[in-house]
Amino acid sequence: MVISARSRSVHNAAILIGLLLYSVSSPAAEWRSSASINTSAVYTDNVNLVSTGKESDLTPTLTPSISLHGKGARANVDVTAAAEINGQGGSNDSINPRLQADAKAELLERIAFIDLNATATQNSIEPLSTSGSGNLNNRGNKTTSYSYKISPYLKSRFKGLADTELRYTYNGLNHSEGSVGDTTSESVNLSIDSGSDFKLFSWGVNASNKTTDDDQGQISELSSLDFNLGYQFNRKWRVTGSIGTESNDFSSTQSSTDGSRWDLGAVWTPNERTVFDFGFGDRFFGNTKRFTITHKSKRSSLTASYSQELTDSSTLLSEQVIFQVVDVFGQPVLDPVTGDPLLLSQNISTINNSTFVNDQLSVNYSLKGRRTTFNLTGNLSEQTYQDSTREVSTLSLGASINRKLSGKVSGDVGLNWNESEEKGTASTQSDTWRLSAGISQELGPKTNLRFNYSYTDRNSNQSTDSYEENRLSLTLNHTL
Repeated sequence: MVISARSRSVHNAAILIGLLLYSVSSPAAEWRSSASINTSAVYTDNVNLVSTGKESDLTPTLTPSISLHGKGARANVDVTAAAEINGQGGSNDSINPRLQADAKAELLERIAFIDLNATATQNSIEPLSTSGSGNLNNRGNKTTSYSYKISPYLKSRFKGLADTELRYTYNGLNHSEGSVGDTTSESVNLSIDSGSDFKLFSWGVNASNKTTDDDQGQISELSSLDFNLGYQFNRKWRVTGSIGTESNDFSSTQSSTDGSRWDLGAVWTPNERTVFDFGFGDRFFGNTKRFTITHKSKRSSLTASYSQELTDSSTLLSEQVIFQVVDVFGQPVLDPVTGDPLLLSQNISTINNSTFVNDQLSVNYSLKGRRTTFNLTGNLSEQTYQDSTREVSTLSLGASINRKLSGKVSGDVGLNWNESEEKGTASTQSDTWRLSAGISQELGPKTNLRFNYSYTDRNSNQSTDSYEENRLSLTLNHTL
């Protein structure tokens, strides 16, 4: 009997959720739970997302969801799950699950621990191709990704001199679409850090090894060893540095993927509201730079970060945060097309087995007034693939305003622009404008009604990837 990837993934996820719940099954555990149901009618004038011969469609959806939070003496668990059930039919999936499950347990007091994690969500197979928003467009560029992790680890302390942690992690990643390869990875990490006796001066050693495989065999192996140092000059300034070596094995056009690496940086904290962490270094693929800026006040927040990492799509997919994203003021971030709370994961990378250097720049600014919240976002990503001359770059800018119109009515408007380009054996380029506007009415303490309109205009040098779409949605949400 042949077991499909989806069935295998659901089975593994079910077992892991059982372990999650069992880990906090003590009679003394504290439990909190909530549930809601969301029903929508979604109209689009271009269900196939094509430039000519557009067809309209009206699709009903039903999305039940549940959250479960438990806390015991030595364990805690958080499970949030939802399933979008739609009546579209055709080649699209009629049931689209979403899951975020996490648990932490202390197996042996102060010594042995275990972390468990399971996720399920829908992703674009090829983010640079047309896929639409959500699961209600007929382009066949979606897959449901199931990830599960088991990570036991040991910790010990040596009388204020050093703290150690030895961790093993197994990660399985399966996809509902047969055209997308499944992967598994195993990693071992050892960290030894200076203990509480070290005040101004700190030191550490980190060693790691990660192997990723698919059905055909090994895809990559990444190994590294680093020695870290730090010194706190005063309240405002701290310097950091690391030196080490890495040994890697993956498909690459470079003559060598091994060698020494180093990083030198500093942390500047001019006041309690502002932190600036920056550094530069060198690895086998060239010079590296990084920085993180955070500044928060009572009514505004600014965060910016830049990093360069060697990674792959399996790692990025396994690190996704699936459920609703909120801003620094606790307000839900809305999907720029549907206007609904953002549940679907953002496009990350092409789902394949290639290793790439990911240059990522993100900027977010929020300003909150008495009745109005204003948000600006910007993201720049450049992915340089190591096994070919392929380079993928994306740039996105967005602005949104949310205003409380009355005690029970709020409105919002948003404008987003995205540009993507791929260079290599194939060359594609596209830019997409999205305008959305919505209004929400509180019908009761547990019931909310929302109407949303969005317009999308995508232009591409590939004729089959250009389209215009108008979308209307009416959504009723009730908390049980």
